[in-house]
Formats: sequence, C-alpha cells, structure tokens
Amino acid sequence: MFSWFLWRMEELRKADEEGFTLIEVLAVVVIIGILAAIAIPNYIGQQDKAKDAAAMAQLRMAATSQQLYYVDQHAYASDTTDLEAYGFRQGAQPVTVGAADGSTFCMQAPGGAGTFRITQDTGRPVAGAC
Repeated sequence: MFSWFLWRMEELRKADEEGFTLIEVLAVVVIIGILAAIAIPNYIGQQDKAKDAAAMAQLRMAATSQQLYYVDQHAYASDTTDLEAYGFRQGAQPVTVGAADGSTFCMQAPGGAGTFRITQDTGRPVAGAC
C-alpha cells in the first residue's frame, strides 16, 4: 500500500498536480480508524490483566504478613494497618481484611476484572470476595 502512495506522488509530480484527492485522504482515515478499533480493546484488556496481577501480588504479600503476625500474636490481624509492622505495604490495589480471628483470615483486593480473595486455607489468590 505504501508503494501505491509513492507511485501516486510520482504520477502527481509528472502531471504537475499538487496534493492528494479527497478519496485518498478518506481511505487513509478509514485505515487508521480500523487499526484503532483493533488496538484500543487490546490495550484495555492488558490494563485489566495488569490490575489482576497487582491485586494477586498484594494478596500474597498480605498473606505472608498475616502468617508473621500470627506467629507473634497467636491470632490473625483484623486490619491491614496491623500488618505494616510485618512488612506489608498497601499498593494500587488496596487489600482489605474481610474476616479474621484466632484461627482464620480472609482478605480481598479488587482487580481489573473482579475481586480476588485469599485465606489461610487456599494459600493463593482466587476469584471472589470474602
């Protein structure tokens, strides 16, 4: 297609004409529109995947801090601020403690496509809320 434009410019130069016709400009605009229609949904999908990965990473770090807190306090923390002394820092995807007591905890974080949770039983982030 690029070679066609080069050929067309050469023909215009020989014919002593200047510029492109309206049809040629419209063809370029349509092609750019089609490429944008393909690229934008892919970009948005990648953002959601990145938010999901960030939420799961935050939950893993929070679960590690919960275990360290449990070793010290013999109970799980009911708030993420209690976990800061054990190495946890909130990120872009905020983690909240849904439930915690002496033997169990459930924490959740929003991702791009939904909410993820982690408990002491699952040991890894899974889809769903507490």
